[in-house]
Amino acid sequence: MNIIQLSLLKNSGCGGGCKFCGLSKTEATGREAIVTASDFQKVYDQASAAEARVELVFQTAGANVIEVLNFLLEMAEVIKRNSHVDLAINPGICTRPDFFDQIANLGIKRYRNNLECSRKLFAEMVPKRPLAQDEKLKSLLLAAEAGLAVDTGWLCGLGETESDVADMMNLLEMARPDAITLNYFDPGESAEIFVHTIPAPERGLAYIELLRGRFPDVELTLGGAYDLWLGNHLNRISNIDGLYLGTFLDHGLRSKSWNAKENLGFVKAG
Repeated sequence: MNIIQLSLLKNSGCGGGCKFCGLSKTEATGREAIVTASDFQKVYDQASAAEARVELVFQTAGANVIEVLNFLLEMAEVIKRNSHVDLAINPGICTRPDFFDQIANLGIKRYRNNLECSRKLFAEMVPKRPLAQDEKLKSLLLAAEAGLAVDTGWLCGLGETESDVADMMNLLEMARPDAITLNYFDPGESAEIFVHTIPAPERGLAYIELLRGRFPDVELTLGGAYDLWLGNHLNRISNIDGLYLGTFLDHGLRSKSWNAKENLGFVKAG
């Protein structure tokens, strides 16, 4: 299962203050992005053609529950019309149980929130929100209680040590996810300069094997700098289930110009 994103975050930045995210380069946030039903339908059409699911990405830091629900209500007919396409939502952190019940009733099937990295690294990388990771974990558990599939992710390449990797595995086990995305940090996307690991095929492949060994029944997808850290190695990976094949920013519907079916014959269609 491949994944196509529709991002509702403008390029003006995010106030989350995450050092590893290029969108945190400015505190100015654009909160008035307008996505029409036609825009949304185009994403569904591309997802259907690519045997992918759709993931809605909202303003990560400070996402307003009312804003999220209002958007979903506005798009209720589009969601219903395309119920054959799996729809995930990445609305930031929410620890209100009723929110997850409401989005499930609106036809959302998955909730996504990345745990990112070890607790030690998270405190260093997101100093403005040191408790956010605890809330991320709580939101994932609440989503599961509401009957939603739970997706999370590991951002590797931040300079993690063996103890950081062990702690990340522990966090993932606590979250009990249905899907994990291995995101390799791309140095070109960072908000600040810090010590990190240069993307390398050997490390990426080792992490894939580690995740597959610890979570054999979980959907495993690739994201982030996969074009840098795996490159030609992609064609010999047989134990992943998919990858992020498009990113849509400011509803300009810009996607990567390569065909997943032709280039990734090993990827399972779910």
